[in-house]
Amino acid sequence: MERITRFCPECWAELPAGEQAVCPACGASLTEERDFFEKLLRALWHPERTRAATAAAVLGQLGDPRAVPPLIEAALRARDFGVQEAAVRSLGRLRDPRAIPALALLLRMESPLPVRLAAVKALAAFDDPRAREALRGALNDPSGVVRQAAREAWKAGSRLVSQEEG
Repeated sequence: MERITRFCPECWAELPAGEQAVCPACGASLTEERDFFEKLLRALWHPERTRAATAAAVLGQLGDPRAVPPLIEAALRARDFGVQEAAVRSLGRLRDPRAIPALALLLRMESPLPVRLAAVKALAAFDDPRAREALRGALNDPSGVVRQAAREAWKAGSRLVSQEEG
């Protein structure tokens, strides 16, 4: 019979088999109930990347602005680019202007291609001069795919600006 691996919700240390009331690694309570949102925030740093990426995606779908700072942190600091990409997509979905500087930074950094592409798409969701400036910078990205996405976002944004002025 295959054993289910359990992790501490605080430090993500693997827990030994059997029931424990506290984590042997960090001493955190293993019986304390947390609400769904709090569990998702903690899962952003789960060692299994699929769980962390799923948590990032669900946080974006919930639409709760409290998720923006943790998603920014995951977008900038997660070790797995799939988690970063999911966090960036969620930031685009939430459309909170607090995310714009981080999204712009991801475009300037040597972020993996999927993360930069997601950042372009996320920035395209904003009607904000800072987002437009970041998109302009992405027009010079080393990747043709990112440049093309930035061109399309730039053109779409230009049409919106023209319609608003007219």
